[in-house]
Amino acid sequence: MKIGIYGGSFNPVHFGHVSLARRAIEELSLDKLLVVPASVSPFKTGENFPSGLWDRVGRVKAAFADVEKAHVDLREIERGGVSYTIDTVSQIAEEVEKESPGSTLYYIIGEDSVSGLERWKDYSKLKTLVKFVSFPRTKESSTEIREIFSSAGVVLNPDAKIAAAVEKGVLRKNAYCPCRLQKLPEFFCPCEEFKSQLLDPSFKGFCHCRLYMKP
Repeated sequence: MKIGIYGGSFNPVHFGHVSLARRAIEELSLDKLLVVPASVSPFKTGENFPSGLWDRVGRVKAAFADVEKAHVDLREIERGGVSYTIDTVSQIAEEVEKESPGSTLYYIIGEDSVSGLERWKDYSKLKTLVKFVSFPRTKESSTEIREIFSSAGVVLNPDAKIAAAVEKGVLRKNAYCPCRLQKLPEFFCPCEEFKSQLLDPSFKGFCHCRLYMKP
């Protein structure tokens, strides 16, 4: 069997995460992809709030509900504390060896995480248990973004200052939504969250950052 492991804080989970998962499943011909939300990421301890933990779990489950072969695995949430990948991978490797000897384990990451892998706890051991595979974050050209929004009747917030920030941000960041510019690369959002809302005929109003609006 080919089994993928896709870990992260998913805080917040967004379409980019789902898109990367679908690509990994298809390109690696995975039999199963375990999506493992962290309880507390060792690199983002300041961004984790226990009171919202199960809300985050619910959003992750909803986001991946329609992704065939993806299964949300809550072992890190249930274990609590700081979630170290080596602990999770070691446990999964033992389980897989008992159930499906000879299986291949892949650990899925965004390409922006590659340079920091050596900082991961027990990385030298970790890379003997899994094959790391990186995928680029989802991007779309500013032209494609405009066409999609135009067809859905989307307009910019009429506030001139906000509209100017949107236009500059889209051009500067290759269609990435300006509201994400100050966050880590994992949370960059090429407006995919709002695009999913556009598919809902009952949705009216602003996107999450209040920069775009569906009348």
